[in-house]
Amino acid sequence: MEVEADAAAAVAARMESESAAAPTALTPFHERLLAEELLARSGDTQQRLAGALSEAKVDLNPHQVEGAMFALDSLSRGGCMLGDEVGLGKTIEAGLVIAQLMAEGKSRILILAPATLRAQWNSELREKFDLDSVLVDGRTVRATGNCFDQPFPVICSHPFAANKAHLTAEIPWDLVVIDEAHRLRNAHRPNNKMGQALKASLAGKPKLLLTATPLQNDLMELFGLMSLLDEQILGPEHAFRSRYRADEAGGMPEAAAIELKERLAPVVQRTLRRQVREYVRYTNRRSIVEDFTPSPEEHDLYEKVSEYLQRSEAAAIEPGKKTLLTLCYRKLLASSTYAIAPTLRRLSDNLEKRLQAAKLGQQALAMFEPEEAKQFVEEGEEWSDDPAKAPNVRALEQEVWELRQYADLADSIKVNAKGEALKRGLDRTFAVMKSHGWPEKALIFTESKRTQQYLSNLLSESGYQGKISLLSGDAGTPEDRRALVEEFRHRTQILICTEAGAEGLNLQFCNLVVNYDLPWNPQRVEQRIGRCHRYGQQRDVLVINFLNRMNAADARLFELLEKKLNLFDGVFGASDEILGALESGVDFERRILDIYQSCRKPEDINIAFDKLREELEGRISQRMTEMRSVVLERFDGDVRRRLRGQNEQTKEALAKRQQEARALTASVLGSRNSGRLEVAKAAYAVKERTQDAVSYLQLDAAGLPSRLARLAGSEGWWFAYKFETTGLKPEEKLAHLVLVRDRDGFRALPMADSAHFVKLAAKPERRRQPAPVSVQLMQEQALMAAKDEIVRAAERRNAQELDKAKERADRYVEDCLMESREAVEAARQTWIEARKQVGLAEDIADKAKARAHSDRMEREYRRKLSSLRNEEEKRYASKDRQLAELANKAKVMEKRALIASAYFWLS
Repeated sequence: MEVEADAAAAVAARMESESAAAPTALTPFHERLLAEELLARSGDTQQRLAGALSEAKVDLNPHQVEGAMFALDSLSRGGCMLGDEVGLGKTIEAGLVIAQLMAEGKSRILILAPATLRAQWNSELREKFDLDSVLVDGRTVRATGNCFDQPFPVICSHPFAANKAHLTAEIPWDLVVIDEAHRLRNAHRPNNKMGQALKASLAGKPKLLLTATPLQNDLMELFGLMSLLDEQILGPEHAFRSRYRADEAGGMPEAAAIELKERLAPVVQRTLRRQVREYVRYTNRRSIVEDFTPSPEEHDLYEKVSEYLQRSEAAAIEPGKKTLLTLCYRKLLASSTYAIAPTLRRLSDNLEKRLQAAKLGQQALAMFEPEEAKQFVEEGEEWSDDPAKAPNVRALEQEVWELRQYADLADSIKVNAKGEALKRGLDRTFAVMKSHGWPEKALIFTESKRTQQYLSNLLSESGYQGKISLLSGDAGTPEDRRALVEEFRHRTQILICTEAGAEGLNLQFCNLVVNYDLPWNPQRVEQRIGRCHRYGQQRDVLVINFLNRMNAADARLFELLEKKLNLFDGVFGASDEILGALESGVDFERRILDIYQSCRKPEDINIAFDKLREELEGRISQRMTEMRSVVLERFDGDVRRRLRGQNEQTKEALAKRQQEARALTASVLGSRNSGRLEVAKAAYAVKERTQDAVSYLQLDAAGLPSRLARLAGSEGWWFAYKFETTGLKPEEKLAHLVLVRDRDGFRALPMADSAHFVKLAAKPERRRQPAPVSVQLMQEQALMAAKDEIVRAAERRNAQELDKAKERADRYVEDCLMESREAVEAARQTWIEARKQVGLAEDIADKAKARAHSDRMEREYRRKLSSLRNEEEKRYASKDRQLAELANKAKVMEKRALIASAYFWLS
């Protein structure tokens, strides 16, 4: 009830109008009311979340509050998936839920995230929600005990939790957050070991799945994620495929799509960027192309090494990893001479040692593999090649000589045209940024640590000495990475990163991204730019790319990334639809490599890229985009209206909470600091002190609404009770019983009217005493009426939850029985067909044969029918037991305690 929700805030509102230098103390009676109000667990999700909202050190937007409320409300049913588009702050939404649970004493929280995002989670919980958390990995595993048994939120990677599934299963988690949940979209498959391990060990625990891409190219992705959350949501795989079968173009019958959306609505919340532009300011990304022309020596090196890599047999490259290593060597070749020269030298030295071993009949050495190959882990898992036959000694000697020639040529090239273009580009862009008043900072990406060092030396000699930070995948602990980011934020001007180094970083304070080496995987390009172009970025993000237009393949690749995939320009960059059509991006990368390897003439390169572009357009299915919209998304107009309302309600709830908190801490502690710890300290100080049995108050009737103005001049009793109700939606609630003197007795005001008394200005009454008139009978009657009203409201809430659970259980049973029922029907049709054949047979032998077949089909039909009946009995009995247990949990039990009593005079 609105009046009840606002009542306690009125006390605080009065204090806000007082002089800050001399705040008015609350009466002990009102201090107790506020202490109980602030510590109570509300059944209203928005009020319940208000504490976390007021503590968050971030500018909250309505969609984030709505998402957090949706998630918090869903936990009693097993959790949900937040599928907001990229950049809308799903981590903040999850952080609000975690903060609120922690405030309620529910600290068993597990956060699963990609390894590179663990430190980010740790820092965001601390910086934005003032919450401690602990990272667990191979370094922190104790010899004895459970490393997950911690009093704080535990953060670890998906694989680590899967490998320690027996330990995670031991903890009664209050919440499991799974970030980048789409990585587990195949969890339903028996051969997906990580998904199966997590699914089993975390079964029955409330979960919060976070992903920007809940559905891309296949409905089974959505099924996999929902099965991780709760198998009852979409049922078993056979039923799901039968009910929601998509056609070849990715479409679905309207009735099926509507039914699927209905089943997903209680567990999936997805907000789109276009729906929140009223509240969230998105800046543009702008592309800057720096052309460069390699020197004749650089061009000669490129052509020679490229021709070497195009050979079907290269003895220095391990045959079983030829595709992967060829990709790696091509990236180093395009990066810098400083990256490729040592690699060529190591290849030739390793090959010569293997040649000498072969001549002496000794065991061959392991083949050389560059350090940079480690960054292509995903490619390594998916690409493999057949082993090649061993080359002859003469061929090995020739290859050693060639590689040495290439290495010598690379070593002789000290000036790289692309490096010189970088200096020009940075100088020009920094001048533009300075004119706009933007911070002159640049995030430079390279795919080679040796190129990283070369660029550091080059830029240091060009006026940036002491202004450069370096970050790579082996940057050490999460704390070391954070320290480097802080160094870049406050002290240095340029951060040069390798691919692995920048994963998971939030660098919104920088708005210049430089792709010194351009990845062929579009998703990696998007992730790079997303380090800076994300929620919270206040400026347009500039993206510098380098292009050698003399190289036909480079030119066409850049055109594809820029024009077709829209990676470098616009408000949002590449859309989810486009990135999803590329699957993991690895297949796209392989196709690019195939073009570089197989096409030698510009016309061949153009034909190959034209074909790739056509295939890409075919995969970006309009029907799948439409189905995603129907199944997962909400109407823009409805969302915007809800968010506008949410914005106002959130402001009111926050103002109420902050007023109450400031009023209590000011009165009890003499402090305006109203943080979580101070509020708890003040509240518990009030609850623990000895309190007068009865307070005597003088209330200002001027604060009453006009319909209650008639009460001016009256007096009576005011009893404050704390009610606790149990069930599926437990709640703690303050109830105010106001009994007004009426001749020789008292009459009770309705609870809604009583709540207005909290808003009235009050001061202790020290002169008057109440007349000795018994109030016990009326107090008992008013208390029973309040109890009945509170219990009825709790029963309504629990009945709604029970109805939702019953509907889900009913659907699940029918889904589980579908396959068996289809098998019975198929057997029946087979039997019917067999009986027809008996009638059609004319020959006695054929008829006997047909009759025997018909009898077998009848027995098979009856066997399957009997099996179905048994399965139905088991399924329905299991459902009945489940619902009986739930109904038992849903029973509302009530207990109450009198927390404060007062006698008042209204004047």
